[in-house]
Amino acid sequence: MAINDDIKITINFNELVEARAKLLSQYEDYANAVATGEYLDGEDIDRIAVKLRETITWDALWFMVDTAILDYMGLKDPNKSHYGERTIESLDVTMEKEQKEREKEFKKNFEVVKLESSSWTIDVPVRKNK
Repeated sequence: MAINDDIKITINFNELVEARAKLLSQYEDYANAVATGEYLDGEDIDRIAVKLRETITWDALWFMVDTAILDYMGLKDPNKSHYGERTIESLDVTMEKEQKEREKEFKKNFEVVKLESSSWTIDVPVRKNK
């Protein structure tokens, strides 16, 4: 005889809708609203639950499961920013490298021409003819 040790979850949407409705309206007089027909009754809860059976997505559940697996395995979440992994020094090095690449691209496509007047001088980039 095999032992089934899988963990299974059963969700009763009617109970879930009723519990969440109470929670969402906890500052309201829920019992009085139900009694006077101003709030959700059994049929309203059932209508919402039926709609949920057709429309619910499990994105949040998948995200939570993925996060639990990655945390347990000590892996980084590829979809999440990891703040503090880049130090200021590495940021400076990266910025300097990008600056050099921009300068190289500029020199490849432009030449600097001096425009002079009696009272001023200005360097103007001119696109090279290819």
